[in-house]
Formats: sequence, C-alpha cells, structure tokens
Amino acid sequence: KMKKLQSIIAPLVTVVIIIAIWELVVRGFHISEKLFPAPSAIWASLLKNFSTVIYKDLFISLKNIFFGYIIAVPIAFIIAAVCSQFKIVTKMITPILLILMITPMSTLVPIFKLNLGASAGLKILVIILQVTPVVALNSLVGFANPPEKNVAVLKAMGCKRWNIFFRVTFPNAMPQVFTGMELGCILGTIASMAADISVGQGGLGYRVSIYASFTATASAFATIVIAALVGVLFFEIVATTEKLVIKWK
Repeated sequence: KMKKLQSIIAPLVTVVIIIAIWELVVRGFHISEKLFPAPSAIWASLLKNFSTVIYKDLFISLKNIFFGYIIAVPIAFIIAAVCSQFKIVTKMITPILLILMITPMSTLVPIFKLNLGASAGLKILVIILQVTPVVALNSLVGFANPPEKNVAVLKAMGCKRWNIFFRVTFPNAMPQVFTGMELGCILGTIASMAADISVGQGGLGYRVSIYASFTATASAFATIVIAALVGVLFFEIVATTEKLVIKWK
C-alpha cells in the first residue's frame, strides 16, 4: 500500500513543483501571456472556454480516438498472430509496420485528404495507421517467444498450430500485448491531434491551431492540457484492464 501511495504522490509533487516554478518564472520575468502564459492564466482560460467551446472538440477527439483504437487493436492482433505462425509473412509485413510506425502521420494526411476529403473517417484512418504497427510489433515480440516446454508437451498431445497459439503463446504474450496497447493509447492521441490540425472539422488539435492563429496562447495551452489528459485517460483504462486480466504480473 505504501508503494502504491508513493507512486501516486511522487508524480503529483513533481507536477506541483514544476507548476510553481513555471508560475514564478513567468511572473518574475514579466513574460507576455501571448508568448508563454502562466499556469494560472491557462487555468482561467480553461474555466472560461471549456463549457462553451473546448468540450465540443473534446467529444470529437474522444470519438475519433475510441473508434480508431478499437478498430486498430483487433487488426494488429490478427497481423501479429499470423506473422508469429508463418515466418514468410513476418518478413513481408514487418518492414511495412516499421515504415508506418516511424512515418509522421502529419506528412501523410495531406495526401489522404486529396483522395478521401476532409472527414472524420480520414482522422480515424490516421489513428488506425498510427496505432496498428506499435500494437502489432509489440504483440509479435511476445508471440515469437512461447515457453518451449509447454509447446513441446502440447505438440506431443497432438494439438494443432492454432490450438497451441491460444492455449500457450497468447496467454504468455499478454504483457507485451498490453504494452503495445498502452503505447497505442499515446500514439493514437498524438495522431488524433495531428489529424485535427491537418484536416480541420473540429477536434482538440483543430482548436489548438485556431487559438494559436489568434495568439490566444493561454487557451491553446488549456486545450493541450485537455488533450494530454485524454491520452492519460485511455492509457490508465488499458493499464487497469491489464492488472485485472494478468493477475500474476
């Protein structure tokens, strides 16, 4: 219990210290709010704009991230499962996944926009392309290293390839699968912001770009804070699910 309490208190204390130093520096050096707003100004802007403007964009981003994520994870799982069973497929698919993972989605959005137009579907597609590779590659790492003794026993009993996969390989790889899913929450949020900025049509990234264009820096920061909290929310949901599913971890 003490360790859990420390894991909660330590980050909170760090955040409080950073905010306090930030506030003192901005006020002490009289930095313009348009250049770098103080936390107090960001908080005031958040209270002012959330119920009138930001909440609408928050709903759009939550919806896009949710649908993109729940589509990406099963696709990633299937890709990783098939790759783990067939080496030739691994050699064919892995380079594509790596390219997608390291390619900034903001560079692809304008190209997709030419063919698909500015729509929520395009944003969801961007999130899928960002989340799928990281979940698939992390899952594949786990699937590639099943306990050899357990596999040998099941083979001796006459179990088939996919029977062994679901009885031994998949349960053993659950920590890596969840790690990929947690990383997917972070990358999905980032991809959502990038898509909002490039595509428009609402969303937290779109709202940040609008505020920035009018030098409403405090409001832009407030929206970024909300976006960060969205990423943390999705991450914590997956992390909590992991603790419930993997009792032995």
